[in-house]
Amino acid sequence: MTDHAPAATPASDGASLMAALRDLGLPDRLLQDMTAAPEQAGGLLMDFVADLDRTELGDQARRLLETVRDHAPAPEDRQHASIRLAKLLREGRGVRDEAEAERITAGLLRPGHLAEGPAQVLGEDLQKLERWDEALHCHNVAARRLLAEPPEELADESDLSLAPLVSRLLARMKLGLPLDAHDDVAMAVARRQVEGALEFSGEEGGDGPGEDGPEGNGSDREVEALYSREAFDEARSRELLTGETAEHGADAYYRAAERTLRERAREHPGTRWSVVLHGVEEIVEFTERLGLGPADGETALDWAELELTPDDPRLRSWPPGRNEACWCGSGRKYKKCCGSPSNR
Repeated sequence: MTDHAPAATPASDGASLMAALRDLGLPDRLLQDMTAAPEQAGGLLMDFVADLDRTELGDQARRLLETVRDHAPAPEDRQHASIRLAKLLREGRGVRDEAEAERITAGLLRPGHLAEGPAQVLGEDLQKLERWDEALHCHNVAARRLLAEPPEELADESDLSLAPLVSRLLARMKLGLPLDAHDDVAMAVARRQVEGALEFSGEEGGDGPGEDGPEGNGSDREVEALYSREAFDEARSRELLTGETAEHGADAYYRAAERTLRERAREHPGTRWSVVLHGVEEIVEFTERLGLGPADGETALDWAELELTPDDPRLRSWPPGRNEACWCGSGRKYKKCCGSPSNR
C-alpha cells in the first residue's frame, strides 16, 4: 500500500459549521468560545465530545461528530471526528453500527487521504484491534516526514517526535517484515526508553521517582503517571478518579496535570520529567496484590516505580516540542493542546 500526501478535500468554512450546529443544543459558553476563536472550533468541539457521557449521551456525541466530520473547516478536524465516530460506533456493537464504522475506516484508509496527526490516532486504534496491515499503513503516514529524511539526519529529533517510527517498528515486527534503517532509529529510541525507565525505577542504583528533591542524591528523572484517554471513562465510573478535574472530563484532567508538571519543573529545574499513560486493570491488579487503595493519589506513581517494564513504549519525555504531538494522546500538536498558552 503506497502512502501519499493527503488529497485535497472539499472546502468548508466556519459559517457552514456554525449553521449546522444550531440545532444541536450546545452550551452557550462553547458557542461563544468558537465565535471568539473560529480557527480552534474543531478542537473545541472534539474536547466537548470527549466530555460527553457516552452511555447516556451517545446519540448527541454521534450527531456532533457527524457535524464536525461534514462541516469543520480544517481537514484534520474532520478526520479526527471520523476516527472518533468510528470508535464510538464500534462500542455500540450493533451490526449496522459496526458496518458504518468499517465504511468510515475504509474511507480514511484511502491512499492519500489521511493527515499525519489523525493517522497516528487511527493507527493506535487499529493496533488495539490487531489489524496490523492497516495499522502499518497509518504509521507509515504518521511517520511520513521522518521517513523522507535519511536516518542519519534524525539524530537531533526528540524521542517523542520519533514516536511514529516506534509504532511503525512494532507493526513491522508483528508482520514479520525485515528491519530497515529507520527501524534501527526506532530501536535506538526504545533503548533510550529502557535506560530512562531503569534510571527512574532505581534499577541502576538511583532512588527512583519521588525521592530526588533539592537535598537528595537520587535520580534526576521523575515520572507522572496518568490514566490514558481510553481508560479515563472507566476509571471515573469506578471512582478511581475523583475531584473537580476528573468531573470536567479528560481534557481538564490532562491540562491540570500539565500545570502541575510545569510547577514542579520550575521548582526542580535540574530534573528531567516523563509521562506514562496507563490503563485501569493494571492499577487495580497492582493495588490488590499490594493491599493499596486504587483511588489513592500516590498509587499510580508507586505502580510506575515498581511495575513499569523497562521497554514500555508509553514512557514519554516531557515537555514535547511545540509542534510535536501532545503527550496526552489527543492527536493534536502540543502547542494547540496541553501546551496552549491558554493553559498557563
